[in-house]
Amino acid sequence: MTPIDIANVLAKAAAFDQRTVGQADILAWHEALQDLDPADALAAVTRHYAGSEQRIMPVHVRRIATELRRQRRELEAEQERQRAIEAYAAQAGPLTDRSAEIQAFVGQMRSVTPEGSREALMPRRVAWEREHRHAQRQAEAVPNPAYDPSMRPVPEWNASPRGSTAAWWEDDAARERHAKTLLAEAGRLRGRDTR
Repeated sequence: MTPIDIANVLAKAAAFDQRTVGQADILAWHEALQDLDPADALAAVTRHYAGSEQRIMPVHVRRIATELRRQRRELEAEQERQRAIEAYAAQAGPLTDRSAEIQAFVGQMRSVTPEGSREALMPRRVAWEREHRHAQRQAEAVPNPAYDPSMRPVPEWNASPRGSTAAWWEDDAARERHAKTLLAEAGRLRGRDTR
């Protein structure tokens, strides 16, 4: 920017904040802002006073002008990418003309990627869903659909070690004989109970 451009920036700032502008102001601001684009500096003054009541300083102009330049470059790059895409699309022709090429690409991708299950692709998500279903079933007290009461194991304390032959405590007569044997050994069996 030239000193004349700086004078224009300061004149625009003075229109907002009624500052007095002298030759020393122009020289000082020129030293701080000489590398900026004049249009960006003028736009920076407008943007600053549109959102702030603080008096504008060179640092504000530099910050806003840099942001405007960055936004302009991004817009130009996006427009350039769009033009390149449009040029490629015009050269390549309609998409229907490329179906064989697309099918070949899909086949190539299938050949290099392994077959996988949902659990192999997203193990944490599948494990979380399984845990979530279990927690919901617990919260709702939903019975286990795989439970079959006829298939439950016989408790060990109630099972006979001889298979189908009943244990002594399962047979009334055997239990009676066992009780008499124990009482006889203890000497507490009376005469008529010995039979």
